[in-house]
Amino acid sequence: MFLEERHNKILEILNKHQSVKVKTLSEMLSTSEVTIRRDLEELQRQQKVVRTHGGAMSAYMVGKAVVAKQLSLLNVDVKKRIAQVAYDQLCDHDTVLLDSSSTVHEMLPLFISGPKTGLRVITTSLRLVVALENCANCTVQVVGGDINYLHGTTEGSMALRYIRDIRVDKCFFGINGISSDFGFSTPRYEDADIKAAMVHASNYSYILSDHSKFGKTYLAKTTSPDCVITDTRLGDFPYDDFENTDFIFADEIAGSES
Repeated sequence: MFLEERHNKILEILNKHQSVKVKTLSEMLSTSEVTIRRDLEELQRQQKVVRTHGGAMSAYMVGKAVVAKQLSLLNVDVKKRIAQVAYDQLCDHDTVLLDSSSTVHEMLPLFISGPKTGLRVITTSLRLVVALENCANCTVQVVGGDINYLHGTTEGSMALRYIRDIRVDKCFFGINGISSDFGFSTPRYEDADIKAAMVHASNYSYILSDHSKFGKTYLAKTTSPDCVITDTRLGDFPYDDFENTDFIFADEIAGSES
């Protein structure tokens, strides 16, 4: 296993379990404990993990946002499954509003090669605009506003005004935390405001989130969506506490089709 791949696997494991021992990582990754310790030291230097006695824990802080390039490397296969389920919710000629999340970005190959036609895509994502340059199945419209190059998105008061003055069939956006006592949250106020505006601008709203986001709480609360599309059902998470939000589990759909 290459160094970068091993680091990504370690981060995926920590995102799921929050903390883990060196011995456990060594067994899971079939790698020596000496190598795992070196990996953890490097990841701590990059401020991605916190070293503990005998292991490490996720560097999870309520106000710390992870940039788009880092997020795009995590849980890629899971995000692809979620993106496929999200794409299946679309109808021909839908007008959809998309944010800059890494899971939403996994929908792009489906927009380009999938069977849905006549789609109008409105987005705050700079990466998405570029990726859909030659998409014959959709027209693309970018939300105006202040450009945040670090997160690859448009935001600010002009972006909010833009979204509040439109109406779309569906919206899809990512989230950082889903908690039964705090709801849906993100580390940045600007991002929380954009997501809330997207929900209000849509006839039906979707959050795309892998299971590692469940049970986490971040700085800024945002509006609840109509539906959350995730990969798997966690046995100890109180889904019934979200009375106005439905949940779709990609693994259960795949199981019913096999």
